[in-house]
Amino acid sequence: MTFTESIRHNIVHCTNFSDRDPRSAYWWYVLFVSLGALVAMVLDFIIFWPAAGEGRIAAFLSENFQSITDFYINVMPITTFWYLLNYLPVLACGVRRMRDQNKPAWWFIVTIIFVTIMSVVVFNVTGPQSAELMMVAFNPNATMSELNRVLADAEQLNRTSTILSGIQTLPSLLIIIWMATRGTVGPNPHGEDPLG
Repeated sequence: MTFTESIRHNIVHCTNFSDRDPRSAYWWYVLFVSLGALVAMVLDFIIFWPAAGEGRIAAFLSENFQSITDFYINVMPITTFWYLLNYLPVLACGVRRMRDQNKPAWWFIVTIIFVTIMSVVVFNVTGPQSAELMMVAFNPNATMSELNRVLADAEQLNRTSTILSGIQTLPSLLIIIWMATRGTVGPNPHGEDPLG
């Protein structure tokens, strides 16, 4: 399956959770989503962020790091929309990939849900502290004691973030392994071999 075939296939079959897909269907679509996300991030930066010369970036970021909703709506709205638009096609293709290997599809779904929930947890734990860190770090009138306190807090924040991100990374590695594994050769209970 080529890049354009994969895009077309996954959009058309975004509600199909029962057939089989080859590895190329998943990986080409992930590349498409990733490239689109890069474009969306650049557009978010150009359209929604304040100009760097105005000195408002620290205040803008600290305001919007207070909650995950503010962050995704005010800092990255185009990127958020792009990911939401592609969530179902990626999910459906992942399920079809699991079926191609004759594995239970719920493993993929539960893993994706866990990674998504952990992303929200990591943001909610680290976001408010990151906002405070930015406000002090970018404040030209901050005292040395304020900077030292914030740096000590940042060290603890880094430890917490590392632990939570590690918990999130293990299931992500499972997804990479599952999506890179060759499917069942020949027919299986979910249909004919997509490469056959």
